[in-house]
Amino acid sequence: MTFAAFALIVLAACIHAGWNTLSKRSGGYLNLYMWAMGFGALIYSPLMLLNWQKIVHLPGEFWGLLAMSALCQSLYLFGLAKAYQSADLSMVYPLARALPVLMVPLFLLLSPRVSEFSMIDTLGVLLIALGALAMPLTRWRNFKLRLYLQPAVGWAICAAVGTAGYSIIDNLALEVMDEQTLVGFNAGASYVVLQALSTAFTLMLVSALVFKTPLEWPVNVKVSVLTGLFLVGTYLLVLVSMTMVVEVSYVVALRQLSIPIGVVIGVFWLKEKVTVPRLQGLCLMLIGIIIVSLRF
Repeated sequence: MTFAAFALIVLAACIHAGWNTLSKRSGGYLNLYMWAMGFGALIYSPLMLLNWQKIVHLPGEFWGLLAMSALCQSLYLFGLAKAYQSADLSMVYPLARALPVLMVPLFLLLSPRVSEFSMIDTLGVLLIALGALAMPLTRWRNFKLRLYLQPAVGWAICAAVGTAGYSIIDNLALEVMDEQTLVGFNAGASYVVLQALSTAFTLMLVSALVFKTPLEWPVNVKVSVLTGLFLVGTYLLVLVSMTMVVEVSYVVALRQLSIPIGVVIGVFWLKEKVTVPRLQGLCLMLIGIIIVSLRF
């Protein structure tokens, strides 16, 4: 991994923790994410227009991957919205961010594609995941299985599955774009707009057809626009970094730097209490991040 890719992922992690905090404070409703995706696509659309001639000639394989990515993104945002409605940020966010670290390497190892993930890399992602699982605890003696057997955890797992899914699919889509001479920033900028549009459309269909919810203008337009700016902008940085690495698992792992950043935000902005398990979990995650980042 190059230093440029590492820097982009760190910046994305900072912004990611920020927009999740913003959406949690706003209630975490699905309608917010739908409009955020729409506004985000509109904000960044000029970047896609620069490459529209190449985009229209992308093969059918790419559009199929884009549709699958939109479904995974919708699952991620739906799970996140439901989880934030029933639990605290300090519980949902670590679980939703850490579990994909385990899922992506597992999916890649079970696929025909050869994964370059080594044993030391595996140790790193395990430390990140274990550290995140400790974050919701106030005391170690309160660690009980039923703490994780609640609806909020189930929705966080749905969000994690969606994250793992779109991370793998988007990497494949970028490879298709690379074959069509759309690379680096041009590929990431074009793809993130297309994905935001398709995800907003998918969420609109789900709201209308499944939940029978009429399309309504967002209650707080400013929050929706800001969330869209940061949500789509964050993933633009991630997609560009994906074009700079061989193994997408490294990107997924390093993105978990947003978890300790989220803890800092919780302490200094939301005035959350720092517990011993959370501090120890934070240390585990930082060690895991260092182990993975040594490869850059």
